[in-house]
Amino acid sequence: MTENNTCFVIMPYGVKEDIDGNKIDFDGIYKNLIKKACEQVEALKVLRCDDIQKPGFIHERMIEHILEDRVAIVDTSTLNANVFYELGVRHALRQSVTVLVHRQGTSWPFNIAGLSSIEYGESPAELRAARKTLCAYVKNALDDPDNVDSLVHVTIPNLRVERGPDRVPKRITRFGTDEYPLVAQAQKRIGFVTGDYEAINIADVWVTSENTDMQMASYYDKSTSATVRYLGARKHPVTGRVAEDTIADELASLMGDEKNVAPGTVVVTGAGALESNNVKWIFHAASVIGQPREGYKPIERIDRCVRNALKTADSTAVQSDPPRSILMPLFGTGPAGGDLETHVTKFIAAAVAYLENHPDSNTETVYFYVWSDVDLETCHRVAQECDSLGPQSTGDGAGG
Repeated sequence: MTENNTCFVIMPYGVKEDIDGNKIDFDGIYKNLIKKACEQVEALKVLRCDDIQKPGFIHERMIEHILEDRVAIVDTSTLNANVFYELGVRHALRQSVTVLVHRQGTSWPFNIAGLSSIEYGESPAELRAARKTLCAYVKNALDDPDNVDSLVHVTIPNLRVERGPDRVPKRITRFGTDEYPLVAQAQKRIGFVTGDYEAINIADVWVTSENTDMQMASYYDKSTSATVRYLGARKHPVTGRVAEDTIADELASLMGDEKNVAPGTVVVTGAGALESNNVKWIFHAASVIGQPREGYKPIERIDRCVRNALKTADSTAVQSDPPRSILMPLFGTGPAGGDLETHVTKFIAAAVAYLENHPDSNTETVYFYVWSDVDLETCHRVAQECDSLGPQSTGDGAGG
Protein backbone atom coordinates (compact mmCIF):
# COMPACT_ATOMS: atom_id res chain seq x y z
CA MET A 1 0.00 0.00 0.00
CA THR A 2 1.09 3.61 -0.46
CA GLU A 3 0.85 6.55 1.88
CA ASN A 4 -2.35 8.46 1.18
CA ASN A 5 -4.34 11.50 2.25
CA THR A 6 -6.54 9.56 4.66
CA CYS A 7 -7.11 10.37 8.33
CA PHE A 8 -7.82 7.16 10.24
CA VAL A 9 -9.92 7.73 13.37
CA ILE A 10 -9.36 5.46 16.37
CA MET A 11 -12.22 5.74 18.89
CA PRO A 12 -15.15 3.81 20.43
CA TYR A 13 -18.48 3.65 18.62
CA GLY A 14 -21.92 4.70 19.86
CA VAL A 15 -22.56 5.90 23.43
CA LYS A 16 -20.02 4.76 26.00
CA GLU A 17 -19.20 5.67 29.61
CA ASP A 18 -15.85 7.11 30.65
CA ILE A 19 -14.04 5.87 33.77
CA ASP A 20 -16.11 8.24 35.93
CA GLY A 21 -19.43 7.02 34.56
CA ASN A 22 -20.13 9.98 32.25
CA LYS A 23 -21.76 9.09 28.94
CA ILE A 24 -20.14 10.21 25.68
CA ASP A 25 -21.80 10.05 22.26
CA PHE A 26 -18.78 9.05 20.19
CA ASP A 27 -20.71 8.90 16.93
CA GLY A 28 -21.68 12.52 17.51
CA ILE A 29 -18.07 13.46 18.32
CA TYR A 30 -16.91 11.71 15.15
CA LYS A 31 -19.47 13.52 13.00
CA ASN A 32 -19.50 16.99 14.59
CA LEU A 33 -15.88 17.36 15.74
CA ILE A 34 -13.46 15.13 13.87
CA LYS A 35 -15.07 14.90 10.41
CA LYS A 36 -15.97 18.59 10.30
CA ALA A 37 -12.46 19.62 11.39
CA CYS A 38 -10.76 17.39 8.82
CA GLU A 39 -13.07 18.56 6.03
CA GLN A 40 -11.28 21.91 6.30
CA VAL A 41 -7.92 20.27 5.49
CA GLU A 42 -7.53 20.11 1.72
CA ALA A 43 -7.93 16.64 0.18
CA LEU A 44 -7.96 14.86 3.56
CA LYS A 45 -10.38 11.91 3.67
CA VAL A 46 -11.69 10.79 7.08
CA LEU A 47 -12.23 7.11 7.83
CA ARG A 48 -13.25 5.02 10.84
CA CYS A 49 -13.20 1.22 10.93
CA ASP A 50 -16.97 1.03 10.55
CA ASP A 51 -16.67 3.08 7.32
CA ILE A 52 -14.53 0.45 5.57
CA GLN A 53 -16.60 -1.35 2.97
CA LYS A 54 -14.24 -4.15 2.00
CA PRO A 55 -14.29 -7.92 2.48
CA GLY A 56 -11.69 -9.60 4.64
CA PHE A 57 -10.47 -9.49 8.21
CA ILE A 58 -11.29 -6.22 9.99
CA HIS A 59 -8.13 -6.36 12.12
CA GLU A 60 -5.92 -6.77 9.05
CA ARG A 61 -7.51 -3.74 7.38
CA MET A 62 -7.23 -1.78 10.62
CA ILE A 63 -3.47 -2.43 10.86
CA GLU A 64 -3.03 -1.42 7.22
CA HIS A 65 -4.72 1.92 7.88
CA ILE A 66 -2.75 2.48 11.09
CA LEU A 67 0.47 2.00 9.11
CA GLU A 68 -0.34 3.66 5.81
CA ASP A 69 -2.73 6.53 6.56
CA ARG A 70 -1.11 9.93 6.68
CA VAL A 71 -2.99 11.10 9.79
CA ALA A 72 -4.48 9.31 12.78
CA ILE A 73 -6.80 10.90 15.35
CA VAL A 74 -7.20 8.97 18.60
CA ASP A 75 -9.89 9.60 21.23
CA THR A 76 -8.65 8.32 24.60
CA SER A 77 -11.62 9.47 26.69
CA THR A 78 -12.81 6.03 27.91
CA LEU A 79 -9.38 4.40 28.41
CA ASN A 80 -10.64 1.75 25.99
CA ALA A 81 -8.20 -1.19 25.64
CA ASN A 82 -8.68 -1.45 21.87
CA VAL A 83 -8.03 2.27 21.43
CA PHE A 84 -4.79 2.11 23.42
CA TYR A 85 -3.64 -0.98 21.55
CA GLU A 86 -4.16 0.79 18.24
CA LEU A 87 -2.46 3.95 19.55
CA GLY A 88 0.56 1.89 20.57
CA VAL A 89 0.75 0.25 17.15
CA ARG A 90 0.50 3.66 15.45
CA HIS A 91 3.25 5.18 17.61
CA ALA A 92 5.50 2.21 16.84
CA LEU A 93 4.90 2.34 13.09
CA ARG A 94 4.69 6.09 12.38
CA GLN A 95 6.67 9.02 13.76
CA SER A 96 3.80 11.37 12.84
CA VAL A 97 1.01 12.61 12.36
CA THR A 98 -0.93 11.18 15.36
CA VAL A 99 -3.32 13.55 17.15
CA LEU A 100 -4.85 12.76 20.53
CA VAL A 101 -8.24 14.13 21.64
CA HIS A 102 -10.25 13.67 24.83
CA ARG A 103 -13.40 14.99 26.45
CA GLN A 104 -12.74 17.60 29.10
CA GLY A 105 -12.55 16.22 32.61
CA THR A 106 -11.73 12.64 31.64
CA SER A 107 -8.89 10.86 33.43
CA TRP A 108 -5.57 10.10 31.74
CA PRO A 109 -3.21 7.21 32.51
CA PHE A 110 0.39 7.90 33.49
CA ASN A 111 1.84 6.40 30.26
CA ILE A 112 0.46 9.19 28.06
CA ALA A 113 0.19 12.00 30.60
CA GLY A 114 3.06 13.91 28.99
CA LEU A 115 1.60 13.86 25.47
CA SER A 116 -0.35 16.73 23.93
CA SER A 117 -4.09 16.18 23.58
CA ILE A 118 -6.90 18.41 22.34
CA GLU A 119 -9.70 18.75 24.85
CA TYR A 120 -13.31 19.03 23.70
CA GLY A 121 -16.66 19.73 25.29
CA GLU A 122 -20.07 18.84 23.91
CA SER A 123 -21.80 22.21 23.74
CA PRO A 124 -21.95 23.88 20.29
CA ALA A 125 -19.50 26.59 21.36
CA GLU A 126 -17.05 24.07 22.83
CA LEU A 127 -17.21 21.89 19.72
CA ARG A 128 -16.55 24.90 17.47
CA ALA A 129 -13.48 25.82 19.51
CA ALA A 130 -12.20 22.24 19.49
CA ARG A 131 -12.79 21.93 15.71
CA LYS A 132 -10.71 25.05 15.10
CA THR A 133 -7.88 23.76 17.28
CA LEU A 134 -7.96 20.26 15.74
CA CYS A 135 -7.96 21.62 12.18
CA ALA A 136 -4.99 23.91 12.91
CA TYR A 137 -3.07 21.10 14.62
CA VAL A 138 -3.48 18.72 11.67
CA LYS A 139 -2.58 21.39 9.10
CA ASN A 140 0.54 22.47 11.01
CA ALA A 141 1.67 18.87 11.47
CA LEU A 142 1.23 18.09 7.77
CA ASP A 143 3.22 21.20 6.85
CA ASP A 144 6.14 19.97 8.99
CA PRO A 145 7.11 16.53 7.64
CA ASP A 146 9.99 16.22 10.11
CA ASN A 147 7.72 16.66 13.11
CA VAL A 148 7.83 13.69 15.51
CA ASP A 149 4.83 13.20 17.82
CA SER A 150 5.36 9.51 18.61
CA LEU A 151 6.92 8.83 22.01
CA VAL A 152 8.46 5.68 20.52
CA HIS A 153 10.24 7.56 17.73
CA VAL A 154 11.30 10.36 20.08
CA THR A 155 12.96 7.77 22.32
CA ILE A 156 14.40 5.75 19.40
CA PRO A 157 15.05 8.41 16.71
CA ASN A 158 16.70 6.00 14.25
CA LEU A 159 13.97 3.37 14.44
CA ARG A 160 13.32 1.90 10.99
CA VAL A 161 9.97 0.50 9.96
CA GLU A 162 10.22 -1.50 6.77
CA ARG A 163 7.29 -1.09 4.38
CA GLY A 164 6.22 -3.74 1.89
CA PRO A 165 8.04 -4.00 -1.45
CA ASP A 166 4.86 -2.81 -3.20
CA ARG A 167 5.12 0.67 -1.76
CA VAL A 168 5.09 3.11 -4.65
CA PRO A 169 7.39 6.14 -4.25
CA LYS A 170 5.49 9.42 -4.11
CA ARG A 171 6.99 12.37 -5.95
CA ILE A 172 7.79 15.40 -3.79
CA THR A 173 6.66 18.48 -5.70
CA ARG A 174 7.23 21.23 -3.13
CA PHE A 175 10.65 22.91 -3.11
CA GLY A 176 12.57 22.35 0.10
CA THR A 177 16.03 21.82 1.54
CA ASP A 178 17.34 19.85 4.51
CA GLU A 179 20.97 20.16 5.58
CA TYR A 180 23.44 18.40 7.86
CA PRO A 181 26.64 20.21 8.95
CA LEU A 182 29.94 18.39 9.05
CA VAL A 183 31.09 17.74 12.59
CA ALA A 184 34.69 18.67 11.72
CA GLN A 185 33.74 21.78 9.71
CA ALA A 186 30.35 23.20 10.69
CA GLN A 187 30.40 25.71 7.82
CA LYS A 188 30.40 22.82 5.33
CA ARG A 189 27.14 20.98 4.75
CA ILE A 190 25.52 18.02 3.06
CA GLY A 191 21.97 18.76 1.95
CA PHE A 192 18.96 17.29 0.19
CA VAL A 193 16.78 19.26 -2.22
CA THR A 194 13.24 18.40 -3.27
CA GLY A 195 10.76 19.90 -5.70
CA ASP A 196 10.53 20.70 -9.38
CA TYR A 197 13.91 21.60 -10.90
CA GLU A 198 12.31 24.67 -12.45
CA ALA A 199 11.76 26.13 -8.95
CA ILE A 200 15.25 25.39 -7.60
CA ASN A 201 17.58 28.41 -7.40
CA ILE A 202 20.04 27.64 -4.63
CA ALA A 203 23.02 25.88 -6.24
CA ASP A 204 25.80 27.44 -8.33
CA VAL A 205 26.45 24.14 -10.12
CA TRP A 206 23.98 21.56 -11.34
CA VAL A 207 25.39 18.13 -12.13
CA THR A 208 23.76 15.84 -14.69
CA SER A 209 24.03 12.09 -14.93
CA GLU A 210 25.24 11.28 -18.45
CA ASN A 211 26.31 8.18 -20.32
CA THR A 212 29.94 7.72 -21.25
CA ASP A 213 29.09 8.91 -24.78
CA MET A 214 28.19 12.31 -23.29
CA GLN A 215 24.93 12.41 -25.20
CA MET A 216 22.26 14.28 -23.25
CA ALA A 217 18.85 12.65 -22.93
CA SER A 218 15.91 13.67 -25.13
CA TYR A 219 13.63 16.46 -23.93
CA TYR A 220 10.88 13.87 -23.53
CA ASP A 221 12.86 11.73 -21.11
CA LYS A 222 12.27 12.01 -17.35
CA SER A 223 15.93 12.09 -16.34
CA THR A 224 17.98 14.94 -14.86
CA SER A 225 19.89 15.19 -18.12
CA ALA A 226 16.66 15.71 -20.09
CA THR A 227 15.36 18.25 -17.58
CA VAL A 228 18.57 20.30 -17.59
CA ARG A 229 18.76 20.15 -21.38
CA TYR A 230 15.21 21.48 -21.75
CA LEU A 231 15.32 24.11 -19.00
CA GLY A 232 18.70 25.36 -20.22
CA ALA A 233 17.63 25.73 -23.84
CA ARG A 234 16.71 29.12 -25.29
CA LYS A 235 12.97 29.26 -26.06
CA HIS A 236 11.12 31.16 -28.78
CA PRO A 237 9.54 34.24 -27.15
CA VAL A 238 6.15 33.62 -28.77
CA THR A 239 5.72 29.86 -29.14
CA GLY A 240 7.81 28.79 -26.16
CA ARG A 241 9.37 26.03 -28.25
CA VAL A 242 13.11 25.33 -28.13
CA ALA A 243 14.91 27.75 -30.43
CA GLU A 244 18.47 26.83 -29.45
CA ASP A 245 19.64 23.62 -27.77
CA THR A 246 22.14 25.65 -25.77
CA ILE A 247 23.66 23.20 -23.31
CA ALA A 248 23.58 20.09 -25.49
CA ASP A 249 25.13 21.99 -28.40
CA GLU A 250 27.97 23.26 -26.22
CA LEU A 251 28.59 19.77 -24.85
CA ALA A 252 28.70 18.31 -28.37
CA SER A 253 31.12 21.04 -29.44
CA LEU A 254 33.45 20.27 -26.53
CA MET A 255 33.38 16.55 -27.39
CA GLY A 256 34.30 17.26 -31.01
CA ASP A 257 35.33 14.05 -32.73
CA GLU A 258 35.62 12.12 -29.46
CA LYS A 259 33.01 9.35 -29.21
CA ASN A 260 33.10 8.75 -25.48
CA VAL A 261 34.85 9.54 -22.20
CA ALA A 262 36.20 7.46 -19.35
CA PRO A 263 33.68 6.49 -16.66
CA GLY A 264 33.47 9.16 -13.95
CA THR A 265 34.69 11.95 -16.23
CA VAL A 266 33.16 15.40 -15.66
CA VAL A 267 32.73 17.86 -18.55
CA VAL A 268 31.85 21.51 -17.88
CA THR A 269 29.45 23.67 -19.89
CA GLY A 270 27.66 26.93 -19.31
CA ALA A 271 24.19 27.07 -17.75
CA GLY A 272 22.29 28.47 -20.73
CA ALA A 273 18.83 29.70 -19.73
CA LEU A 274 19.33 28.19 -16.28
CA GLU A 275 21.21 31.34 -15.35
CA SER A 276 17.76 32.60 -14.36
CA ASN A 277 17.85 29.91 -11.64
CA ASN A 278 21.18 31.33 -10.40
CA VAL A 279 23.07 28.40 -11.95
CA LYS A 280 26.60 29.29 -13.07
CA TRP A 281 27.81 25.98 -14.51
CA ILE A 282 26.55 22.59 -15.62
CA PHE A 283 28.79 19.61 -14.84
CA HIS A 284 28.13 16.53 -16.97
CA ALA A 285 29.25 13.38 -15.12
CA ALA A 286 29.68 10.07 -16.96
CA SER A 287 27.85 7.89 -14.43
CA VAL A 288 26.25 5.19 -16.60
CA ILE A 289 27.47 3.05 -19.44
CA GLY A 290 25.37 1.57 -22.23
CA GLN A 291 25.41 -1.95 -23.55
CA PRO A 292 23.65 -3.09 -26.74
CA ARG A 293 20.30 -4.75 -25.99
CA GLU A 294 20.97 -4.39 -22.24
CA GLY A 295 20.38 -0.67 -21.69
CA TYR A 296 22.36 1.37 -19.18
CA LYS A 297 23.96 0.34 -15.93
CA PRO A 298 25.88 2.35 -13.30
CA ILE A 299 29.64 2.57 -13.77
CA GLU A 300 31.95 0.82 -11.36
CA ARG A 301 32.89 2.95 -8.34
CA ILE A 302 30.14 5.41 -9.17
CA ASP A 303 31.06 7.55 -6.16
CA ARG A 304 33.90 8.84 -8.38
CA CYS A 305 31.28 11.08 -9.98
CA VAL A 306 30.82 12.88 -6.66
CA ARG A 307 34.55 13.26 -6.02
CA ASN A 308 35.30 14.35 -9.59
CA ALA A 309 32.48 16.90 -9.59
CA LEU A 310 33.85 18.43 -6.37
CA LYS A 311 37.41 18.41 -7.79
CA THR A 312 36.11 20.16 -10.89
CA ALA A 313 34.41 22.80 -8.73
CA ASP A 314 37.87 23.64 -7.35
CA SER A 315 39.62 23.53 -10.73
CA THR A 316 40.75 26.17 -13.18
CA ALA A 317 37.83 25.20 -15.45
CA VAL A 318 35.52 27.36 -13.32
CA GLN A 319 37.97 29.83 -11.79
CA SER A 320 36.28 32.74 -13.58
CA ASP A 321 33.28 32.32 -11.26
CA PRO A 322 34.07 29.80 -8.49
CA PRO A 323 30.99 27.94 -7.21
CA ARG A 324 30.06 27.75 -3.53
CA SER A 325 27.35 25.11 -3.81
CA ILE A 326 26.68 22.13 -6.03
CA LEU A 327 23.55 20.06 -6.72
CA MET A 328 23.97 16.43 -7.79
CA PRO A 329 21.48 13.70 -8.69
CA LEU A 330 21.51 10.33 -6.96
CA PHE A 331 23.63 8.87 -9.75
CA GLY A 332 22.60 5.53 -11.19
CA THR A 333 19.52 4.98 -9.00
CA GLY A 334 16.92 5.72 -11.70
CA PRO A 335 16.49 3.65 -14.88
CA ALA A 336 20.03 2.31 -14.45
CA GLY A 337 18.71 0.38 -11.45
CA GLY A 338 21.41 0.98 -8.83
CA ASP A 339 20.50 0.15 -5.22
CA LEU A 340 19.30 3.34 -3.55
CA GLU A 341 20.66 2.95 -0.02
CA THR A 342 24.02 1.61 -1.19
CA HIS A 343 24.48 4.50 -3.61
CA VAL A 344 23.34 7.19 -1.15
CA THR A 345 25.75 5.84 1.47
CA LYS A 346 28.64 5.99 -1.02
CA PHE A 347 27.74 9.49 -2.25
CA ILE A 348 27.45 11.03 1.21
CA ALA A 349 30.71 9.37 2.31
CA ALA A 350 32.49 10.64 -0.82
CA ALA A 351 31.22 14.20 -0.34
CA VAL A 352 32.10 14.27 3.35
CA ALA A 353 35.57 12.84 2.72
CA TYR A 354 36.30 15.42 0.03
CA LEU A 355 35.19 18.37 2.15
CA GLU A 356 37.12 17.12 5.19
CA ASN A 357 40.28 16.53 3.15
CA HIS A 358 40.01 19.88 1.34
CA PRO A 359 39.15 22.45 4.03
CA ASP A 360 39.93 25.30 1.59
CA SER A 361 37.53 23.99 -1.05
CA ASN A 362 35.31 26.59 -2.71
CA THR A 363 32.32 24.33 -2.10
CA GLU A 364 30.42 25.01 1.10
CA THR A 365 27.30 22.90 0.50
CA VAL A 366 26.90 19.66 -1.43
CA TYR A 367 23.25 19.10 -2.28
CA PHE A 368 21.70 15.90 -3.61
CA TYR A 369 18.46 16.11 -5.56
CA VAL A 370 15.75 13.85 -4.15
CA TRP A 371 12.71 12.93 -6.25
CA SER A 372 10.44 10.89 -3.97
CA ASP A 373 9.40 10.34 -0.37
CA VAL A 374 11.12 6.94 -0.34
CA ASP A 375 14.38 8.50 -1.58
CA LEU A 376 14.15 11.27 1.03
CA GLU A 377 13.57 8.82 3.89
CA THR A 378 16.62 6.86 2.78
CA CYS A 379 18.79 9.98 2.50
CA HIS A 380 17.82 11.16 5.97
CA ARG A 381 18.43 7.74 7.47
CA VAL A 382 21.90 7.47 5.93
CA ALA A 383 22.80 11.04 6.96
CA GLN A 384 21.62 10.47 10.53
CA GLU A 385 23.72 7.32 10.78
CA CYS A 386 26.85 9.10 9.47
CA ASP A 387 29.19 9.92 12.37
CA SER A 388 30.75 12.77 10.39
CA LEU A 389 27.50 14.73 10.19
CA GLY A 390 25.79 16.74 12.91
CA PRO A 391 22.07 17.17 13.62
CA GLN A 392 19.79 18.17 10.78
CA SER A 393 18.82 21.76 10.14
CA THR A 394 15.92 22.59 7.81
CA GLY A 395 15.93 25.26 5.12
CA ASP A 396 12.70 25.87 3.24
CA GLY A 397 11.31 22.52 4.29
CA ALA A 398 10.68 19.50 2.16
CA GLY A 399 7.26 18.14 1.56
CA GLY A 400 4.92 16.58 -0.92
